[in-house]
Amino acid sequence: MKRVIKAIGAALALSLVLILAKNEYARLLPASTYGMQAVLRKGETENLFIGSSMFRQGLDIDVLEERLEGSSYILSYNGNQPALMAMELQYLLEQGLKIRNLYIDLYPYTAAADPWISDTKILLDTDLKFKARAWRLMKDSTGAGFRDFYEFFVTANNEQLLTYPLNNKIVSAQFRNGGSLIAQPGKTKEELYGLGTLGSRDGVNRTQAEGYGKIVELAEEYELNLWFLETPKYERMYADADYQKLYGEALDIVRELQQDWTGTGSFTILCTENLEFDITDAGCYQDLIHLSAEGRENYTKLLCENLKMAE
Repeated sequence: MKRVIKAIGAALALSLVLILAKNEYARLLPASTYGMQAVLRKGETENLFIGSSMFRQGLDIDVLEERLEGSSYILSYNGNQPALMAMELQYLLEQGLKIRNLYIDLYPYTAAADPWISDTKILLDTDLKFKARAWRLMKDSTGAGFRDFYEFFVTANNEQLLTYPLNNKIVSAQFRNGGSLIAQPGKTKEELYGLGTLGSRDGVNRTQAEGYGKIVELAEEYELNLWFLETPKYERMYADADYQKLYGEALDIVRELQQDWTGTGSFTILCTENLEFDITDAGCYQDLIHLSAEGRENYTKLLCENLKMAE
């Protein structure tokens, strides 16, 4: 019986060591061309774009590298939210990444969500301290329980770790400096009008609003030039009352932060309405909120022109 107990104890101890090792040291695996570790190993980037799939599908890395001065990097995770973007920015800065220009995704639906990590790739990019902070944020905001804790710390990304050499090779072929190299085709007007809208939300989440504030605070502290960017949505989305209400609320929060800006760098908000982008061209969209390859290129060219004029 004692041997059985010892064997069980040894197995539990080994499991705990492996879990702690995964959560602390998986970030030290060879970096792909995507995520936080890849940009950290560069040491610096002139232009850092932090966002959700809006940035992944909406920014063309070829155009950024051709038309913006200095190096560019796109850090995007699916469903990336303001509160988490603030944590990611803080982590990168504390790890010593040098940044001059910071661009933040202004997408109101992520600002309306409860804090949650929907893209677990971020857990492979960070240390145990970051994960503990992220877990506390999620738990305090949503009341997440033991099952969520188990998935977060124990089972998340295990399949990617087991197939890491192959998975890393595939990911590296799909991205360069965080920018997607996959060319998504556009849709027709009929296809886009056949899609459902995203529906109503309860307004901008308080913790997400605080995330916007934390981003501004970090930009002030590290003397960064700060931009909030809204990537173009299809005309049907702009005609949606629920989207407009939420978009207006998120924009008001950012504008208020802009008024209180005390940083040595600039603070600029660039929305679709500030650009001459054709939101009626269905070929520029793969759905109501994500740009196609054509739309991505067109938008990024217009964006770069406006960024240069703002210098």
